Amino acid sequence: MSKSLPSTQPVEPAEFEKDDDTNFHVAFIAAAANLRARNYKIPEADFHKVKMTAGKIIPAIATTTAMVTGLVGCELLKVATLSSRKVEDFKNAFVNLALPLWVMSEPLPPMKTTSKDYDPVIMGPIIARPEGFTTWDKIDVDIGDATIQQLVQYLAKKHQVEVSIISQGSLCLYNAYSTASKKRLSGKVTQVWEEISKQTLSPNRTYLTLEVSATDLEEGAEVALPAIRYSYRPVGVSPNSRAPRPDEGHDAQPGPRPSRGRCPRLCPRRA
Repeated sequence: MSKSLPSTQPVEPAEFEKDDDTNFHVAFIAAAANLRARNYKIPEADFHKVKMTAGKIIPAIATTTAMVTGLVGCELLKVATLSSRKVEDFKNAFVNLALPLWVMSEPLPPMKTTSKDYDPVIMGPIIARPEGFTTWDKIDVDIGDATIQQLVQYLAKKHQVEVSIISQGSLCLYNAYSTASKKRLSGKVTQVWEEISKQTLSPNRTYLTLEVSATDLEEGAEVALPAIRYSYRPVGVSPNSRAPRPDEGHDAQPGPRPSRGRCPRLCPRRA
């Protein structure tokens, strides 16, 4: 981020003004608040509701919220102003205002998943693919609104693995060791998710984060994969929209779009 910011323009404080939409203050608050709401499944708010709420906030100095905001602001300033950043440049904070106690520490780098000749959990060898990945890494799968069978075939061809379990959070979408689960192979990933969760995917949602248990096609050893970011819809495309046909003009109204073609505790293996 800092590399894209002009180094000749230092960061300066800005006075919050909610009634001037050209400064994008409320627009930024609305975007940040709704991103957090979407992450934690909290009802989102429109621009005008955010504007009304922000206008009613009474500033306070000696509160935990003010303290956390200040500490986070210090870290954001480092992100925006440092030309080169290292882990030791940043700080974690552990604070108790009642004591009072302030403890600052350097954050640890994320743990890396590596291959092992013997893993005590699975009691056998395990292959990390890719080697040394962390929780921040994701495998991007962009094959459209595909079936589970197509997803399994894609992972076999692209990553040389045989998929045994596909899960999303607490939902087990597919288990190769379950006869009933094999019937889901012909179903689309999104449809299976909706059937199991008893929920409807939001039209604003474009991907699912999937966890996969798999084995190597050649060696048969367990393979550890990063979480899969399965994109079933392009960003900005409505589920009911489609590209215009060649014989349609630019003003033609879009119609219905034709359909296109690891969690071991939740999905126990059968002996």
